Amino acid sequence: MSVLAELTVPAAEFVLTETLTSVSGMRIEIKRVVAGSDRVTPYFWVAEADFDDFEAALRGDPTVEDMVMMEEQTDDERFYRVVWRADSANLITAVSETRATIMEAVSENGDDWQVKSLFPDRDALSKFHDYCVSHDFSFTLDRVYTADNSQEEGEYDVTSDQREALVGAYHAGYFDVPRGITLTELAEELGISRNALSARLRRGQRNLLSNTLVHDE
Repeated sequence: MSVLAELTVPAAEFVLTETLTSVSGMRIEIKRVVAGSDRVTPYFWVAEADFDDFEAALRGDPTVEDMVMMEEQTDDERFYRVVWRADSANLITAVSETRATIMEAVSENGDDWQVKSLFPDRDALSKFHDYCVSHDFSFTLDRVYTADNSQEEGEYDVTSDQREALVGAYHAGYFDVPRGITLTELAEELGISRNALSARLRRGQRNLLSNTLVHDE
């Protein structure tokens, strides 16, 4: 049975270390990672950043071979694809070796990455742990649970962060008419930035709609 693992990974053990250390005050949310033998291609959202500085840092990052800005959803949020060169073994290599999948990874202000990975079974998770230990990779295993629990995994493709934002907004009266709380006030209650909350609400609502009211022809 497949299992989900939530990890805290130091920035130096993951991707885009050079860029993260040179540009501060931004949020990166990786939505997909394609890993090869010596190249890693993360697809990710960036928010709360000076995008000129961020893109200049990417171009100057010796580990980045290619960068494409794929979508600009708002003035303060963009979606990127980057080809990152893996010169040595890294934590993503460990994920690839055990046939696991990185489902989501978030870094706030260049700090540690919060990574959510899906492993084929507990044996694969154990092999991942052994691989990391043998290569001196440091990480904290925060949580492990089975992937067949829809409430834990997130129903309707809604992530745990999006679910927290949506449920918190509902109970606080954000969706009431008139609203019982502003976006800024709700963000303060949840302990996240206004832009991060706005992004979670939009994506959470989009995922809910695409899995309930909106269906592909």
